[in-house]
Amino acid sequence: MKKLIGVLCVCLLMPVWAAAEQPAIPLEKITDPDMAHALFVKALTEKNIDQLCALYSDDAVMVLRDGKLEVSGKSSIRRVFTIMVDMVDTFSLETVYQVESENTVLFRSKYRSVYKTPDGNQEEVISSGIEVLEKQPDGTWLFTIDHHSGGSNVL
Repeated sequence: MKKLIGVLCVCLLMPVWAAAEQPAIPLEKITDPDMAHALFVKALTEKNIDQLCALYSDDAVMVLRDGKLEVSGKSSIRRVFTIMVDMVDTFSLETVYQVESENTVLFRSKYRSVYKTPDGNQEEVISSGIEVLEKQPDGTWLFTIDHHSGGSNVL
């Protein structure tokens, strides 16, 4: 009986121990501005909130789709992504153009997303955003501004 209890205890502890032994999957960094949109889409499609947040600077600003709600800082952006990954069914993103200076890149994007609405229906959104990346001291790039509808016609 003591052996059985010992084996059960080991089995109960093994998943915790095994998880503690596995190294964390390293988060990808934007090493070239050309990869920024693809890495964003990959993280969103995989519903990887940690990866999405790792693409943004600590003081990043995000203006949401309606253009009226602005959030800033990683904790607020994390809350947005936590909600977003649960709602998004499909997402595609195209770089319309990018303008690069030494340490800053301005993007204009076009995206299409299909969201689940709270009532269980689906809503399709097609819009154009504006994003700004800034080069970091280690040579990687982070989003500092993300305006979901900044590229849409306002006239």
